[in-house]
Amino acid sequence: MKTNIYNTNVLKVPVVMELLDFDEIDKKYWMELFEMWKSLKMGMRKYKSREPNFPEGLSEIAFCLFSGSKKFVSIKRGHCPGSFDTFNVKTNRAEQIKATSVGNDLTSFGPTSYWDDLYFLDFYNNGKLDGTFNVYLIPNEYIYNLKVNKTQTVMDQQKQGRRPRFSIIKHIIEARKIKPIASDVVVWR
Repeated sequence: MKTNIYNTNVLKVPVVMELLDFDEIDKKYWMELFEMWKSLKMGMRKYKSREPNFPEGLSEIAFCLFSGSKKFVSIKRGHCPGSFDTFNVKTNRAEQIKATSVGNDLTSFGPTSYWDDLYFLDFYNNGKLDGTFNVYLIPNEYIYNLKVNKTQTVMDQQKQGRRPRFSIIKHIIEARKIKPIASDVVVWR
């Protein structure tokens, strides 16, 4: 892995940003970290304790290893009008990555979360929890226009500075019958 500086436009705004580029060595290290997290998760289950959530660092790096995107680190110059997780330097698109390692996710979005593309990674993958995952590209309008209560959408709550929470699997993937763009993805080989 190495850090690089990119001079580009993000969400139509010129910025200079720091991104992480990953290489072959990172694939093996990613799997080692995944196994450590899984061991902790299963250990906590043994003691009937709350299990740790899937770390965003693991999901974002897995997506980068899968797609060739770069992990966002910081803006060095300029101001970005939102928050995102990864950036595709070939397409100049900011990407938001959400993931789950349980059968029924509870996903949230911060008030300043804006992106070009939203990807959802399913590491639960029908209970396998073996490091493989399915990748879904979620159309933005399905997120922003989703009703999270009787009167408000995700966008309404974001405008109020709130963090709307809901299940992407239940309310979007299953409800809209979205198919994965990639299945049983392996990034550690």
